[in-house]
Amino acid sequence: MGRRQRAYGGGMHAPRASVFRSLARLAVGGATVGLLACGGSEPESFRRLLVESAQGPCSEGMDCEGSDEVRADGTFRVDRFNAPGGPVQEVLLPPHALEDVRETATDSGLLETLERGEQPCGTVTDASVWLTLELENRSYRAQIAGCDAPGVGKLTALLKRLRDTYMQ
Repeated sequence: MGRRQRAYGGGMHAPRASVFRSLARLAVGGATVGLLACGGSEPESFRRLLVESAQGPCSEGMDCEGSDEVRADGTFRVDRFNAPGGPVQEVLLPPHALEDVRETATDSGLLETLERGEQPCGTVTDASVWLTLELENRSYRAQIAGCDAPGVGKLTALLKRLRDTYMQ
């Protein structure tokens, strides 16, 4: 019996080192290609986040609606609440700010809240805040007015900070 057969038992065949080396090279190469294709830190699944707010009662001539939208390409659109006749503002977020949005929008606590359906936190009668989150394989739409569930406060605080920082 040869050395390999003795090490692995009489009739068993020893695995060839070249097969293992080839598999290791493929695994490392595939991981590298995967990182390059995905851009490293960019979660592919994030497509769009939209938060629409409305409050009432609202008289004629008042602007009681607003929205914040972030798209996967970094476009940040804001329709300011209570700004009658004001234009929708649009900027391109820098990569670090977009990454903050992606991390916050895909936070497990927020996703667990959104999994509960359209009314995950109960109802508020004089205000509405609808969150629409579109990911690659799923999307959510939920009423989050008055919601203090994990991730919701963090997301609304982030959007306020982005408005204050990037919109005049």
